Parts: sequence; C-alpha cells; structure tokens
Amino acid sequence: MLRVRLALLLLLAVVGGVGSVGAAEPVRIAIIIDDLGNSRALGREAVALPGALTYAVLPSRPYSSYIAQTADASGKEVMLHLPMEASDGRAMGPGGLSLGMDRKSFAHAVREGIESLPNIAGVNNHMGSLLTRQPDAMRWLMEELRCFDRLYFVDSRTDVRTVARDSARDAGLANAARDVFLDNQQDREYIRAQLARLIAIARRHGSAIGIGHPYPETLAVLAEQLPQLSVQGIQLVPVSRLVERERSERLWHASSSPLPKVAKNSKQ
Repeated sequence: MLRVRLALLLLLAVVGGVGSVGAAEPVRIAIIIDDLGNSRALGREAVALPGALTYAVLPSRPYSSYIAQTADASGKEVMLHLPMEASDGRAMGPGGLSLGMDRKSFAHAVREGIESLPNIAGVNNHMGSLLTRQPDAMRWLMEELRCFDRLYFVDSRTDVRTVARDSARDAGLANAARDVFLDNQQDREYIRAQLARLIAIARRHGSAIGIGHPYPETLAVLAEQLPQLSVQGIQLVPVSRLVERERSERLWHASSSPLPKVAKNSKQ
C-alpha cells in the first residue's frame, strides 16, 4: 500500500510539474511576405496561401489598403513595411525614411505610414541598409513606435551592421529579427532549400522567422510546402506569437534578476 501511495505521489508531482519543468514546446516558424501593395493579383494570391502567414504592406502603393484590408478580413496578421534609405541609393518610394530628415519630418512619415493601414500589429524595414545602421535614426523610430499600443518591430537585417533591434530593445518594444530570406534567388529549388534551412534553425532554437516576397515562384513553393509543415511537427504562427514570447521571457528574466548591490559610501 505504501508503494502504491508513493507511486501516486510521484505521478502527481510529474504531472503537476510538466508545465513548468519538462514541457516540450512546439517548433514554430513565422513567414513574412514583404513588398505588398503594388500588385492586386499577387497580393490576393499571397493572402490566399494556407496558414498563419504575416503580410508586410508598403505604404501609399496602389493596392496597399486593399491588400491590408483583405488580409485582416481573412484573419491574417498585417505589418507596415516601412521604407528606409539604402546604402546604394535605390529609390524608396512614398513614405520612406531618410538620413537627411529632421526629427519632425521623420516622426510624421512614421505616423502617416502606420495610420494608412488598418489594424497593423507591427513594423519591419523595407531596404534600410543605410538607415538601420544609424543609432539616432533608430532611436527616433522606436520612440515613435512606442507611442502606439503594442506594436512590435522586426529587423529585416538588410545590413549586418544594423542597430535596429538593439534600439527596439532599449525602447522596450517587443522585437525580433529575420533569420532567413527565402527568395534572394527566384528559383523554386533555391526557395525550397531556404525553407528547409528556416525549419532547421527553428528546430535548433525553438523558433525562426523567414521573409519572402510575392514572386510567382515563392507563392508556388509556399502553396506546395505549407500544408506539409504540421506533418513535420512545425507550427506556422503569426510574428506576434514569437515576439510576445520574447517579450514575456525578457520581463520574466528582469523580474527574477536580483537587485544590484549598492556599495557602502557610494554616491547615489
């Protein structure tokens, strides 16, 4: 009888501790479709893809509002794909942020872009290989984003010297960074290989973020591959699910960290 009781107590302890100790979390990926707003047909095809993709829409393009509204009505997550100055001088298009802007013009462009699209959950950068390296510009951006309720920021990492994510952290914004570009080459085999790479990174780290574009090749591969993710044990989630997890972990670590010791006779 004693052995039975001990066995029951051990079982209850294991079951009770599953949520906090040994629970295996699902492997999650998020996929952002960038550069939406220029083509109605490709935008519609992108939104029709199966699963919880996230759609990054450029401001002030011919079909920006239509695609954002269509995605939102379909229960899909929408982001503002905010143009930022590139180091090679490429044209940003309307609504872009440049290094030569003063603070007022910069803030106006950010707010105008956010307010032009319905129900956005976050922002990521379009181009930006020059601007995302500038600490002052990124500080301005994150301070503006912080004025809007619960927006997150994703660094597309168009330059290895980017400070955008560090600035988002400093501002207290939920944030993440792109792990894989799916379609730097518009070739189906290449895109399949990049999607496999994204999944491999997610298996190692628990989650990963990929960025693709509304190219016919990308849309065809995703239509083919997305239905197979669950069979592989992969969960496709909106970007907000990953950045909220990052935010929660950061808050938990901050609350559980011991208070710094104050040395005697130190100046306060």
